[in-house]
Amino acid sequence: MSGVRLLPTEFESEGETIRGDFVLPMGDGPFPGICKFHGLPGGADQVSGLSTRLAEAGYAVLTFDFRGFRRSGGLFSLEGEILDARNAVTHLIDSEHTIEDWVGVYGASYGGAVAICSAVRDERIKAVSVRAPVSDTLRFAESPMVKPTVDELVRVSPNEIHGLADPVIQKELLTKMIEDGKIYNPIDEVDEISPRPLFILTGSADRDIPVEGVRRLFDSAKKPKEFAVVEGADHNLSNPDHYAMTCQLVLSWFQEAYPQ
Repeated sequence: MSGVRLLPTEFESEGETIRGDFVLPMGDGPFPGICKFHGLPGGADQVSGLSTRLAEAGYAVLTFDFRGFRRSGGLFSLEGEILDARNAVTHLIDSEHTIEDWVGVYGASYGGAVAICSAVRDERIKAVSVRAPVSDTLRFAESPMVKPTVDELVRVSPNEIHGLADPVIQKELLTKMIEDGKIYNPIDEVDEISPRPLFILTGSADRDIPVEGVRRLFDSAKKPKEFAVVEGADHNLSNPDHYAMTCQLVLSWFQEAYPQ
């Protein structure tokens, strides 16, 4: 990570301790700030890649584990993540690293849903970029694919999401996902982001979040908005070229939203 500074940080969110990192440009700030929201569960390394690219370009990035994930306390819920997102924006603005009047957010997959739902409720967020977002949180929560996916996650990475290996807690988490999806749903809310700019991108080979659903989300949004498809890219951006292309698209868009 040459050319950037990494500072571990934590903040409180409705009684839960949320742990993460500031990924910062070299030199003196303050800088425009971007909060980065991971997916479900997202990768354990939220610092490398896009966060570093943004910091190298002059943005102060706050990346963290939502409640119920990895280093942070509590149990997962969509409602809780939206609260965490708001408190993350506060933590970023209150830090000495950022300017006070501009914050952007970036979210991938389930984190994309959080980015949209939190921006609708937080006018301090001035620009929203999402990749392969869950466009309909209720439909996602009710999908018959959720339980097998959870079972596989418990088998492979049981510590990624707190309590998931406990059948009782797991059932409560999945039930809460459905309940929250009835209240917080990007497809019903995305039009409220306007007049702030919105960028939605996805991969043409994404089998987890099909491009058709992402396109419907984009069509539901109001201007200003942009849409991009990375040809051949899957959900996890497993091809390094697709990952690099996605990072460049996101960076270029943020540079238009807040020129350096």
